[in-house]
Amino acid sequence: MNHSLTQSIAIVGTIGMAGMSIFQILLAVGMPLGHAAFGEENRVLPRKLRLASAISVVLFVAVFYIILARGGLFGNASRSSQVVLVAIYGVSTLANIASRSHWERFVLHPSDLSSPSVASS
Repeated sequence: MNHSLTQSIAIVGTIGMAGMSIFQILLAVGMPLGHAAFGEENRVLPRKLRLASAISVVLFVAVFYIILARGGLFGNASRSSQVVLVAIYGVSTLANIASRSHWERFVLHPSDLSSPSVASS
C-alpha cells in the first residue's frame, strides 16, 4: 500500500480512537453520558462502570499507539500488534452487539437498524 495512503488511514483511525477515548474519559470522571454506554441503565455511571471506562481508555490509548506505529507515524510496532488489535476490537464488538443500549448498537455496531431513532427516520 502507498506510504502516504497508509499514513492517512492511520490518521483517520487515530481520530476515531481519540473520540472514543474522550467519551470514555468523560464517563470515567462522572459526566452524565451513561445513556449512551453500558446498557443505558445509569445517567452517571457507578464507580465500577467508571473504572471500566478508565480501563477502556487505557486500551484505546494502546490501540491509538499501535495504529500510529503501524502507519509509520510514531514509534515502533511489531507484527504481533495485529493480534492485540484483533483481540481488543473483537471483545469490544461482542460487547457492543450484546449491549441493551440503542446508542451503543447504533453507533458502534451500525448493522443493528432496529434502534427506534433509525426506524423513525
